Amino acid sequence: MRQKIYTINDFDFKPHAVIEGAVQGLLTLPNNITVSIVGGGLQSIVGGMNRLRGDGVDTFEVAAWYTDSGDWITLGDNNDILEYVDKDKLLFLLFELSQK
Repeated sequence: MRQKIYTINDFDFKPHAVIEGAVQGLLTLPNNITVSIVGGGLQSIVGGMNRLRGDGVDTFEVAAWYTDSGDWITLGDNNDILEYVDKDKLLFLLFELSQK
């Protein structure tokens, strides 16, 4: 049987719960890994503006965790979050995560 190739179209997108104008997409893979991609919007914080590390259209901030335990998955260089991930890199990342 051929393995499904996951793309950005498989995510369930909603407005970000905290940052106005931002989006969040969630995808739970069959191996019980949840992938979150967020981007866009601005949030006012003390000392200036803070934005997500992705525009929410072409680039995203990506995190993943084991759905059952909630344990975060290290995605690169001992970091739980990848910044400015484009759609091409996201395809490879989704494939890697689906193989765990």
